[in-house]
Amino acid sequence: MKTKKIIDLNKFNDFNSGQLRADKFYNYNPGETLKNSFGVKMADFPLFKGDTNTYQLDMADLFDGITGLAFTKQYFPNNKNTDYRLLTCSNEYKVYLHQFLCGMQIMFAMPNIQFESTPFIMQCKKDDTDYIMLSGDEKLVVWRTNYVPYTIENVPNITSMCYNDGMIFSTIMDPAYKIWYASDWKFENIGNISENSGYISLEDDIGYARKVVTFDEDIYVFRDYGITKIVNTKGEFTISQAYVSNTRIFPNTVCLCGNEIVFMTIDGIYSFNGARVTKLDIDLSKYLIQNNDSAFASSLGDIYYLALRLNFNDDKSVLCENGDYINNTIVILNITDGSYQILRGVDVVSFCPAKCEAFEKLLVVFNGENSAKIGEISTDESIFLSDPLPKYWSSQNLVDSFNNKMFTKLNIIADEGVKFNLMLDDSSISFTTYQTGMNEFNFKLISKQIKLEISSSNTSARVDKATLEYYEY
Repeated sequence: MKTKKIIDLNKFNDFNSGQLRADKFYNYNPGETLKNSFGVKMADFPLFKGDTNTYQLDMADLFDGITGLAFTKQYFPNNKNTDYRLLTCSNEYKVYLHQFLCGMQIMFAMPNIQFESTPFIMQCKKDDTDYIMLSGDEKLVVWRTNYVPYTIENVPNITSMCYNDGMIFSTIMDPAYKIWYASDWKFENIGNISENSGYISLEDDIGYARKVVTFDEDIYVFRDYGITKIVNTKGEFTISQAYVSNTRIFPNTVCLCGNEIVFMTIDGIYSFNGARVTKLDIDLSKYLIQNNDSAFASSLGDIYYLALRLNFNDDKSVLCENGDYINNTIVILNITDGSYQILRGVDVVSFCPAKCEAFEKLLVVFNGENSAKIGEISTDESIFLSDPLPKYWSSQNLVDSFNNKMFTKLNIIADEGVKFNLMLDDSSISFTTYQTGMNEFNFKLISKQIKLEISSSNTSARVDKATLEYYEY
């Protein structure tokens, strides 16, 4: 028997090097230590800027669920005030307005605004005028600063919108190969050709136009299988292909994040900087399913939030997976350092970034029993403080050679109640930490290879270090 060797597991992932120690993880934040991941709590809102007293929004008394959110603002130049509002679409597709930082809780249904499906809500600004628009059911509701909302009938359903050099550009649901533009900001011209409006037709082999984004002074159209660049020179358009994809782009995952546009296809997550597309080093390929049409994303600062459905290829059912669900995962990706977390067991229907002088947070709405609550991504490791997120981390093979080895001791610095499972060639053995701090387990196990699983359903399940002693024959 050779001398004793030690496997020193003092880092659970190294995102910067791209050499991940983990084979699979969720609901853990893996890095120098294993610690609690993000979670979701009830969103807190102050009555005034700097107010320490906050209130929460649970809409259960008004309707059964929320299908969409939008955080909007309108600046009023006459008094130099900015009104912040949250627009909430109920499961009955009625739009409610909640006003922030006004010294009182104002919540009411917007009169005469009723849809038959969740509307697409967008905002843009021209000069000192803010426009809030709601599109759906072949109508468009326009709310302009200092004016009451008005409805335009018989217009195409808008799926995305941006503005560039004084013009608005939009993609529509049908026909989805047309990019409509209007230089006069008359939204009723979307879908109609006039002296100041029309469309750009993109009828080629990379698919329909799904999302239009202004980026780096140019216009980029995200298609089913690529990205088209439109250069707008005083109403004259130059069109070129910026990227052609071998796999389909999921349009609702396209999101401006930091200084890049991030999106997902059926084989991974990519970023686009205006010049080239780069596949990000985040290993989801073994969990991705072919149909992720329900996937969507948002961002806050340099953090990309992606809701999607993954198949974790195990026999576990985590939280929402115990019933009917659409999505079951949130991926939280820091595009600056490449680190990411995976929240499993959460069925999200909408993200909404909310930024003003009083707070900055990502609002979240769920399917299921919490569908009438407005939550926010937080450092809590549970869902609304009631459901701790079951945590899991498993290693890749911890030894390189395939010689027989005798494993003899496992030392762990961890919280109490964390389960450790050693997976051998044809068997496994489990231990549970009996105290917070150093835990020691002794045994004699013969195996060529070994992996380590770490799991816990406790609120606190931190792991600082693990060492495994063995002798190689």
